[in-house]
Amino acid sequence: MSSAGSRKPSLPLTSATIRSRARKAGEPTQQHINTNLSAHPRTDPISAFNVLLKLFASLPGRVGGCKYKFTPAEHTLSLHLLSIVEPYTFHGVRALDTSSPKITRVSGLVYQPTEILDAIMSHVDTKRDLLHVGLCCKQLHSIVFPRHFEYRLIRCKVSSISVWNHLVVHKSLARNVRRLEILDERCLSSGPNGGRNDANNGMVIPRGVLEGDTDLESTDDELGMHNKQERYFVAALTRMTGLRVFKWACNHSPISMQHLWPVLMTRCVTLQTVEICDNLIFASQVDENNNSDGEVAIVSRPKRKVHAALSEMTSVAFRSTAHSYGSSKHPDLSHISHILNQCPHLKNLEITYTSPRASNGGATAQQTASSSRPSVDEFLMYSRWRNLTSVALTNLRCGSTAPLAAFLWAHQALEVLHLDINVGAAGFRAIELPDDSLPNLREIKAPKDMVNAVITCPSTHPRPLETIKGFKLAGCGNNIGSHRTVSDGVFLGNLRRVPVRRIEMIGWHDMDDIKRLVAAIPGVTHLDIGKRIGSREKERAAATGSPVTNMVEWAELLSTLPELTAAHGIKFFYEVAAVGVAGSISAAGPTCIGEHSNNRSDHGLGTIPGKTPQLSMMERSRMRKNDEIAGVLAWKCSKLRRVDHWECSEGGKVVVLLRDESGKGRWEVRRLIYKSRVQL
Repeated sequence: MSSAGSRKPSLPLTSATIRSRARKAGEPTQQHINTNLSAHPRTDPISAFNVLLKLFASLPGRVGGCKYKFTPAEHTLSLHLLSIVEPYTFHGVRALDTSSPKITRVSGLVYQPTEILDAIMSHVDTKRDLLHVGLCCKQLHSIVFPRHFEYRLIRCKVSSISVWNHLVVHKSLARNVRRLEILDERCLSSGPNGGRNDANNGMVIPRGVLEGDTDLESTDDELGMHNKQERYFVAALTRMTGLRVFKWACNHSPISMQHLWPVLMTRCVTLQTVEICDNLIFASQVDENNNSDGEVAIVSRPKRKVHAALSEMTSVAFRSTAHSYGSSKHPDLSHISHILNQCPHLKNLEITYTSPRASNGGATAQQTASSSRPSVDEFLMYSRWRNLTSVALTNLRCGSTAPLAAFLWAHQALEVLHLDINVGAAGFRAIELPDDSLPNLREIKAPKDMVNAVITCPSTHPRPLETIKGFKLAGCGNNIGSHRTVSDGVFLGNLRRVPVRRIEMIGWHDMDDIKRLVAAIPGVTHLDIGKRIGSREKERAAATGSPVTNMVEWAELLSTLPELTAAHGIKFFYEVAAVGVAGSISAAGPTCIGEHSNNRSDHGLGTIPGKTPQLSMMERSRMRKNDEIAGVLAWKCSKLRRVDHWECSEGGKVVVLLRDESGKGRWEVRRLIYKSRVQL
């Protein structure tokens, strides 16, 4: 038999034949398509179009009832891919069709491709502006919130490896981070979400970040754990190329900020604000080389030379803590000076050193407090910034007054100056500023001798100095002492030359001090006299919080200040129970007290609608006295509006004086709202 006769007849090429031949050849019948939506970014329309073609091409090859049918996951994926491709297709058709109406600027923004919209949103830094843009339409909402709004602010610990791993994998999302805040490891992390987005501990983590992986966070030893945390954190930091604000408050960790600074210099060139709260930043070279105590085991790593400069950096703050961990026996500013040398356009500078708590008692800490302060001589002598407008140097020491005088004279643009520097053994005794120093100074916070040196310094043009803080009056007109060089009388006489509008003192001794002060500042609008110092009986009476007994004398004294609108440090009003504050004041005459519902001290307090709270005779008497006091203050001080609350001046509450059309005074309790609390 011939070979042709033994050949089997050829079968028709049907779909079943093709599938059988493919199975015999070992080829897959259809390509696997990932149905996870996050695997298909909205910024890649070409890839979305190719995946959509593969998805449609796989439909004819399915068997039985699954032919030409999508699974639920594939159907969701197809809609997602269509939403990515649709803007490009629609925009191209409108551009090619000459008869179609022109697209306006507002509507044209919506129909831009997704990658163009994503690039536009990257130029919007604040979350408030992103919120307004994201609520315009559904198209912008799908881009703004999952990719930008959630990533503008990240606040977590350095041990949050899952966050850093997420940013390392998703580079495009890491570029959208504008504000990064690292919390201390001792912050609470317990909560319903494992500490994520919890208002109690302040952690803010994007919702797209998955929960922490056990393999990532598990290590054999503690040193290896810190090495892993630093490795992931540095890798994520290198991808945050759009970072604007960086805050470091991780004090209980061997990872030092000085080792992270080269990464910020080379990768985060758009940085504008840096705040560092860490004891290791004040460590000296001697302590790092001779670290034999074993208290701080700094992770060793090779040093790299950095020649870059942060041209957009405008605000830098360095602060230490009172914890003993990481504190240095001989602190200095060598690391801080190296960092500041890379910021040529600096405007705001703050260096605050806090002496660590001594483990063997407070007496030892007081004896070594002055000697353990960092020396600022070299920093003041060689550091210069042309655009510097605000300086705050706290708890530092200087060997002589020459570096400080040269620093102040070299920075003519200074507007805000806060100084707490111990110069030698005699304070600011011999300081003399050159002529025309600080011509633009608006605010100063310093001891009395430094303030006197500034206001007596000759100037070609009058200084716009309106705010003076941080001094105290000793209680004697001549005030001759071994550690004081300027008497109260001389200081107040020089103060008359300055058009001061705001005074905030540390303390005063007796009533005569306040009388001389008021006579020297007739145009003041804000007066804070601080705490009374002197005998223990006077301090104890001031600490109890009871109102002043000579209220009429105080009112007469304040009436000599016609522009006064706020007075603090003087307790005029009697304390009223919370039930009286929360309830209606129908039984209290003209008094009106308003209290916000978010007050922490008044949680759970309130009144039943339609019922008047039961007040004791003492409470009614106190409220009537408060009405009388409010009437006297409104009569004597025509512009006075804000005075101290009865709890404390730092409790976030003030008593506000209001006047009706007839001029009759009434008072309200209001809570202060700080800008940092309402930040979005």
